[in-house]
Amino acid sequence: MATSGGGLSPEIRILDGGERRLLTDFGRVDPADLDSYRAHGGYSALERAIRHLSPEAVIAEIESADLRGRGGAGFPTARKWQATRAAESDRKIVVANLMGADPTSLGDRALAEGNPHLIVEGLLVAAFAVGASEAIIAVRREWQLAVERLRQAVEQTAAAHLSGYLVLGTDVTIQISVEEGSGAYVAGEETALLAALGGDRGMPVIRPPHPATRGLWGVPTLVQNAETLAHVAWILAHSPDAFASMGREGNRGTKLVTMLGKVGQPGVVEVALGTPLGELVPLAGGATGTVKALFVGGPGAGAVGAAELDTPYDYDSLAGVGAHIGSGTVLVTDADTCMVDTARFFLDFSAREACGKAVPCRIGTRRLVEALDRILAATPRPDDFNLLRDLSRKMADTALCRLEALAPRPMLTTLERFPEEYRAHAERGVCLAGACRVEAVPPLVAPLPDVEPTSQAAG
Repeated sequence: MATSGGGLSPEIRILDGGERRLLTDFGRVDPADLDSYRAHGGYSALERAIRHLSPEAVIAEIESADLRGRGGAGFPTARKWQATRAAESDRKIVVANLMGADPTSLGDRALAEGNPHLIVEGLLVAAFAVGASEAIIAVRREWQLAVERLRQAVEQTAAAHLSGYLVLGTDVTIQISVEEGSGAYVAGEETALLAALGGDRGMPVIRPPHPATRGLWGVPTLVQNAETLAHVAWILAHSPDAFASMGREGNRGTKLVTMLGKVGQPGVVEVALGTPLGELVPLAGGATGTVKALFVGGPGAGAVGAAELDTPYDYDSLAGVGAHIGSGTVLVTDADTCMVDTARFFLDFSAREACGKAVPCRIGTRRLVEALDRILAATPRPDDFNLLRDLSRKMADTALCRLEALAPRPMLTTLERFPEEYRAHAERGVCLAGACRVEAVPPLVAPLPDVEPTSQAAG
């Protein structure tokens, strides 16, 4: 069963089951009412941080909780905070990233619509901890309900002296603004987002320097996604030990997961990190057919086969099988899904969304799509399989941003786990899943080399 409680947009469903922490108050707290949020313990984390803890003590609690960023890479949150706090500057900024790089990922959007004050509270705590007096919430313009509720939440906190000047009657100042932006995949990369906020084209930049020392407008900047900030508020309100009691070593706490594809009930569910992948599917109403593979991680997803569904859903375990947390999406496929065509779909999205700055990404993704098109049409060149692997490796080695490095992963992991589907398309014009149609199959000009498994899938 699923609900859209909390006044969410119709396309967002909150699934029953899983572990409820960030989603606990959905449907109970009025997202448009500050008093409703405070009646359920809201802003106790901010009050505790500012009145009873030093900035260093707040960072120590985040470190003790072992919180990793929920934006995809899983970088230790406390380390980013320590670097930003240590940076010498009279001006520092914190940015909440709600640009939703993957349009199918609904976790951050659900938080913004269903409990916006949870994000704002975490943002205020982060700003206090790193010594920032400015905070920006960057949100997709298309998410109008999310924009409306975030703006309303910011106005309410300022009126209640929870933000702005003299926060909670102290000498702390934290001014918050909400900035709308056009949704773009590359905006999920923090340096591209900062470039866009600064008035330039949204393109990633070479690091170092990192944003923690030189970010927006040249000042130290901390960038965190909305879910990470929501966890910050939860940790300060409930304790690091309570947060770390769920999950596994190095992968503590919970994660919002968007379940998609061949499932009975698509939607957003909250699960403990370390939950086996196979246990996620029943939370979405079960598969509508026999599970063939799960694409875990969004546009740069890795395909995890049905025989590997005991893999824990966490940063380190997924990396071991060629997948990753990414945008927090899990696409379920069944026997009627063509792995070659699905890989082509993901890769084509990455190619279309490429910002164009890095030549290997701008050109390489298109060349990979063209090679897949030849294979799907049963007109491959003799070296196309080598091209897929070699070009993917060169893109990963020269990537300017993580999005570019991950773009070939859906193709590499399906080529690793389902080579027979590639072979059938290339040599015979046959889709083993029965999902694709090839009109004409000209004879091959030369035999194709064998499709051997490749370790690139886990790279």
